[in-house]
Amino acid sequence: MSSNNVSSGNTIDELYERYNELSGRPTVKDKLAKEKIFKSFQRTLKNWLPTDRSIKILDVGCGEGALLTFLKEKGYNNLTGLDISEQNVAICQELGLTFVQKFDAKQLNEFEKAEEFDVIFALDILEHLPKQSASQFLKQIREKLKPNGCVVIQTPNMGSIFGCLYRYNDLSHEFGVAENTLLNLLLIAGFESNKVEIKPQWAASTLLGRLKEAYLCLLHQLIFIAEGAGRPKIPTKNLLARAYRS
Repeated sequence: MSSNNVSSGNTIDELYERYNELSGRPTVKDKLAKEKIFKSFQRTLKNWLPTDRSIKILDVGCGEGALLTFLKEKGYNNLTGLDISEQNVAICQELGLTFVQKFDAKQLNEFEKAEEFDVIFALDILEHLPKQSASQFLKQIREKLKPNGCVVIQTPNMGSIFGCLYRYNDLSHEFGVAENTLLNLLLIAGFESNKVEIKPQWAASTLLGRLKEAYLCLLHQLIFIAEGAGRPKIPTKNLLARAYRS
């Protein structure tokens, strides 16, 4: 085979170049998908959305811009986003999210150096980082927060009965956490335990979806009954965490 036909990139680089194409994720350009995604965000984040629409918000690893579009339509007007995938950034630009930049989240301390944010969203990004880089990434987030600012994290829950599937069902996933290891990671990054809240990510937006959530709770309790006090308490496929900078 000619060397001209062999890509010089590695697996992850090539995956990110075509991330939306390969993942097949719907975007908010589709009206039905948008309605479903927005209902999910509303249920998941409603109590954690700031009341002040003018505060500075950063979405790290913003993907195809679903959360930023949701926030923009909610009236938040001081938004910034970044993503490593050129394809995702192009989708964001098509959605009118002209403030989204192509940037590697692992170098967050180099992003708009003088800027600090009131809220940083890091949804579905932690699992894409090498484990050895995870605490440093969260330290950089903490340093980017204003005093009393917070980070909101969503990441697959390895304590869920579906943890293994969600860990390996995306080629770019590097590692996973359960509720206790996510807390440990935040403590290593400098957040204080009394400033951290970790909870289930209940995201169903239909009656059928809520029935499935109830079924999941029952299965979780039955499967982990033998674990006693050490069993994972959160059954959802994703964990949600909010941590404040002191």
